Amino acid sequence: MSPYAEVWKFTRERLAPAYQDLSPRQLCWRPHASAMTIGEMLYHVAGAEHWFGKRLQGEDPYSTEMDARIDKSVRAQFINEDPFPFSEEDMTVEQIDAALRHTENLVRPLLEDPSHEALTRMVETPLGPTVEGVGGLWRIAQHAAYHTGQIWAYRQRPDFPA
Repeated sequence: MSPYAEVWKFTRERLAPAYQDLSPRQLCWRPHASAMTIGEMLYHVAGAEHWFGKRLQGEDPYSTEMDARIDKSVRAQFINEDPFPFSEEDMTVEQIDAALRHTENLVRPLLEDPSHEALTRMVETPLGPTVEGVGGLWRIAQHAAYHTGQIWAYRQRPDFPA
């Protein structure tokens, strides 16, 4: 297994326990008006995987309506002021799991055995700078860990819904 896949697998395994027991109310909770919800963070994680996965493989990131929504979730509200592409009705563990499985199926082969072309392809990051594919793979690999920590911090707040 490649080092990218090892790190990604480790971070993804820790992400699931952070949210899988949450209710839709908890997935939609905001600690303050400008904060993202846990559900939005999870779609954002899927969006980042989708963003890099599609671009590093030279695929159309908007080939289906779902692909377009997932891809947009990496930037919406985090990086730009676009409306978030998933509504409160989409904030269920089942639907979030489906989005994360979709991007897992997209990036797992890329992370496990990246081609020379993927490693060297130049790709724009969601934040704007362009990086070589190897930088994109490292971003995919570690990204879920960052948001897993945020989710646990939300859950420990005294005002988090029971």
